[in-house]
Parts: sequence; C-alpha cells; structure tokens
Amino acid sequence: MITIQNLTKIYKIGDSTVIALDNVNLEIKKGEFLAITGPSGSGKSTLLHMMAGVDIPTSGNVFIEGKNINKLQPSEQAIFRRRHIGMIYQSFNLIPTLTVEENIILPLMLDGKKIDRAMLMSLLELLGLSERRKHLPNQLSGGQQQRVAIGRGLMSKPSLILADEPTGNLDSENTEEVLTLLRAANENYDQTIIMVSHDENVSSIAKRRIFMKDGHIALDKVV
Repeated sequence: MITIQNLTKIYKIGDSTVIALDNVNLEIKKGEFLAITGPSGSGKSTLLHMMAGVDIPTSGNVFIEGKNINKLQPSEQAIFRRRHIGMIYQSFNLIPTLTVEENIILPLMLDGKKIDRAMLMSLLELLGLSERRKHLPNQLSGGQQQRVAIGRGLMSKPSLILADEPTGNLDSENTEEVLTLLRAANENYDQTIIMVSHDENVSSIAKRRIFMKDGHIALDKVV
C-alpha cells in the first residue's frame, strides 16, 4: 500500500538547519490502522504531510499503491489526493459558505464524479448529521464539524485516510465518537488509516503504533 524509502526533510530557518525527517523507511500494508506518536518536533506531522504529497522531501521517495507521488506534477498530485486519499485535519478545513452536505461531497464535485445519493444519506445517518445536512459549519458544534470532515474523507471511498490530530480540538465525548467512526471505516470498509496524535489514549485504538523521536522511527510495534 505505502512504501517510504530513505525519506529526509531538512528545513532552513535563518542560519539554522532543522532535520525534521532523517532517512525514514517504512512499509504500511493495505487495511492497517497505524498511529504515529511522539513529542512535538519529532517529525510525525511532517511524515504525514509527505504521504499526502502536500510537502516535498529533501530526498527519498513515497510510493502509494505503486505510484511515486514525488514524481507527480502539482496538478497530478491534487487529482491523486482527491481520488485516493481522505484528509482529516484538526482544524476541520470546512468551507464556511457550503452546507454540511456540500462539504461532504466537495471532493467528488471537484473531480466531476456522480454523487451516490444513497451512500451520502447512509453516511449522514452514520455521522448523526441527517438533521443538520443543510446547516453551515458555523451552525455546528466542534464535534459535529469534525464529523463533517470525516464524512468528506469517507465519501469518495478512498483507500487511504490520513488524520492529523483529528481529536485535538474535541472534548472527551466527541473524541470517542470520532475514534469510533475511524475504527468503523477501518473495519467495515478496509480503509488504511494513518493517524497522528500526541495523545496516548487516542493512539491506543490503532493496531500498529509508531513512536518518532528526532526525525527517526524509535519504536514500531503491533498490538
């Protein structure tokens, strides 16, 4: 599913050099639920962004389903993300002028694909958003907004879901709801999920956990 080879990312900040990723190698199989943890500055979010193709490595390669995403042009990367990757951010990244329903189907609309209305209605029901589907993001709670973001990530049936601190802005009740949805996506749809979290309680739901330190993978275990 994902092969990461000798991945290095170096940032220049003034006269300083920061090595965010240092020769990282990693294999992730289809259907895995992987949590990436580690202290602030360990490289965990940088690694996730490299898999999403939203950041460019200094050296090394990322292969997703056999395709080297680093060799794609920016427009090709955008299309690849829409068709193969569901992104879930801590900040939700919803379009404020679009309704719940419109935010969820946005990637499909951008790709010119026909909307599966039956799946949309089923997904809204699963997310507990059926009664809110015509609401705008500012009319929703934080937990509801994150559920919309998850719905957007699931609607296009991506083989890979990348979640960057998906529960970081949520209370304990909404955190549990979001984790339940991610677990269901993994178990029911066989979607590969890679989640970055600094919270050990959140990362404990994953079946495989990676701990990063100083740009390296310090621990890789299956539980």
